[in-house]
Amino acid sequence: MRPQGSWRYRWHAALLIQRRDLRSIILGLSMYIVLSLSLLASALILRNYLNFVNESGLLVLSDPFRLPFLIVTFLFSLFLALSSVTTIAREKDQGTLEVLFYGPVDCFSYILGKYLAQISSYLVAAAIYVCCFILYADLTNLIFPFSMTWVIILSVLTISAVIAFGIFLSTLTGTARAALLLFLGVVLVFVAIQAGHEVLANISPQGRYYNPILFLKNVFSFLNKVANWLSPFSYFNQGMNAVRRSSGISYLVMLLVSAVYSVAFLGLSMVTLERKGVRK
Repeated sequence: MRPQGSWRYRWHAALLIQRRDLRSIILGLSMYIVLSLSLLASALILRNYLNFVNESGLLVLSDPFRLPFLIVTFLFSLFLALSSVTTIAREKDQGTLEVLFYGPVDCFSYILGKYLAQISSYLVAAAIYVCCFILYADLTNLIFPFSMTWVIILSVLTISAVIAFGIFLSTLTGTARAALLLFLGVVLVFVAIQAGHEVLANISPQGRYYNPILFLKNVFSFLNKVANWLSPFSYFNQGMNAVRRSSGISYLVMLLVSAVYSVAFLGLSMVTLERKGVRK
């Protein structure tokens, strides 16, 4: 049996880990480089929209901030994914993880603290993004629609799923280099499946039987469905489409799926870390 108050100590340890990691992220230069690059990319997209409106003579532009917000969310998610993937493996490689577990830290508090630090950094970034987009709207006379509020909420759960998946990959390896290679390998597999599916979808096979092209199309179609189930951004895209269609039920389903995704991979991270141990 756990001593009385052990959960209070767990939460305290998790919050201490969160503060330490969040301070490291906030005071680091990498976060602000990603913020600057993503805001620059969004500004270029908005400028392209304005040039299109000026040349075509349109008076109304539908959802001008949807694509820019998707871009900034994607770029910042890559930053957090890389940070999540290397965070545990790096501390295990340096021996920091073993030292932490000599104190009142266990797998639950450690994984939770890492997760809270990463998601907190995104909340800071999201606040900066929203302020900048409101400023863009004021400077360009474009409308920042209220529906973007639902997209922003959905992005938090999408980033949560990305972080949880990254932390899980980090628990599978013993060094930061191996974790990074594993992450790049997973990304390349996803890209290869998506590219193969797109290429084969545009090819019309001749005949129905014993055709290798038709077989490959079926294989890549199945793999693409599996990849969509594993990719948090497929849920983000479906959620954005639900907002566009004003489909509240579909939107809530995507929120729930993203939340379950996060909890599932955080749970797997705790189990994996406990089984593999904290030593290099």
